[in-house]
Amino acid sequence: MALNKNVIIAIAVVAVIAIAAVAAFALLNGGGSNDSAEEGARVGNTISQSDFPDSDSRLWVYGNANEDDRIDSEDVTALESMIKGTLPKTQLADANADGTVDSKDVDHLKKMISADSSTKMNVYYIDNYFKVAKVSWPVKTIATSYCSGLYTAEATGLTPKLVAVDDTIATYWAKLNSYAAKARSFGSTETPNYEILIESKVDVYIPGYCDSKADVESPGKLNPAGIDVMYMNTCDNSGVDIPNEYIDRSIVMFGYLLQGDMKLTYEYLGWHDKALNAAKEAASKIKETDKGALIMSRNAPSYIDTGTYSLTGKGNTNMIHADWAGCYVIADHSSWLPLNYNSLKTENILTILKETKDSGHSIVYWIDNEHDGLRGQRDLDVTVASWAKELQTSVTENHYLGMAREAGNSPLYVIEMLFYLNVMHPGLLSLDFEEEFEYFIDHFTLEKEKYRNEMDIDNFFKDYGTL
Repeated sequence: MALNKNVIIAIAVVAVIAIAAVAAFALLNGGGSNDSAEEGARVGNTISQSDFPDSDSRLWVYGNANEDDRIDSEDVTALESMIKGTLPKTQLADANADGTVDSKDVDHLKKMISADSSTKMNVYYIDNYFKVAKVSWPVKTIATSYCSGLYTAEATGLTPKLVAVDDTIATYWAKLNSYAAKARSFGSTETPNYEILIESKVDVYIPGYCDSKADVESPGKLNPAGIDVMYMNTCDNSGVDIPNEYIDRSIVMFGYLLQGDMKLTYEYLGWHDKALNAAKEAASKIKETDKGALIMSRNAPSYIDTGTYSLTGKGNTNMIHADWAGCYVIADHSSWLPLNYNSLKTENILTILKETKDSGHSIVYWIDNEHDGLRGQRDLDVTVASWAKELQTSVTENHYLGMAREAGNSPLYVIEMLFYLNVMHPGLLSLDFEEEFEYFIDHFTLEKEKYRNEMDIDNFFKDYGTL
């Protein structure tokens, strides 16, 4: 039977698409030759989950051919074997991000490894939107925002490169670091003053957290001025629905891509891994029936007069950490808490607590997550007491905790897990959250005395018991 013209066209289109797909696969895997491929051709491409680098890898930088946490001579050896065909190619083997794994990648990788403070080149990576992005070396100046940006810069030795910070760092955290104190303020992450960033001669701008509006417009405003925008955040996202619990990955990439102090960065990673692994090991020993039921509020009756409160929900970063620490996360079991942040009346909250008791958890750990800490906008002593009064008719026995919001979305986040375990299961874990808090200050801050004088542990983590 003869095919009509439309069917023939359709078949032709399908064939072209199929050939293109095969060609793209062959290109990335070194099939054939593509000498015309340009360095950085993949920038802007989204990496699908099926093509992610090794899940245990935290340095998602192109050139990290063996996909561990370092870029070194072992990657050169691995990459050469991949080109010869004796090792399977990895996502990160395409060092120059041109779409082909070949000898050009070896040259690019060797240049990355030998780069010094004057080497001019582009380095490619996968950002927190899972897009291929680039940063131009050398990086001499940076701008960042929010507490997470400052604490991460501290843990990676990057504060000497700070020339611009947001209003929150300038107002609340600049007193911790002389470089942050001298930096210009460019406004907020949501509405940055691009002229100030350009005037400050910033090489790379790293938002402290994702913002759906600013993240879209920032590259268009800053790239023409030669400023790279790097989305490697260690904080909750604002209106952006992407996974955000890869704090350790972001910190290591922050240090590497911005040419920070990698010795310090790896020292932080070792401390982080020790704490995280200890917390998870301890949590694995907790029987399901013995898990502490946890719920988290983000504001309090002491300053909210509408009777509607914000509670964290399923998939929130803090709730992920609580799960890792062996908590029974109420948000994961309640239809009232499906969103990152949920607005609820007191009667709704009391219903959640009743449902929790009906499920077998008569004791609930209520943690109020406030802007206390260095920000000091709220006083945990006051806010937690107001919750105890608001929930006095609860059918559950409520054990009250307090945490500064800046602690759970920064390099300090592992202490959050130690805090839960220390309070709910005393003696199960050998690490003490207060001692590890001091360890962070002693090892991962530049001007330690400023931190010791300003950071009171009771403003960051506090156990109030049953009030």
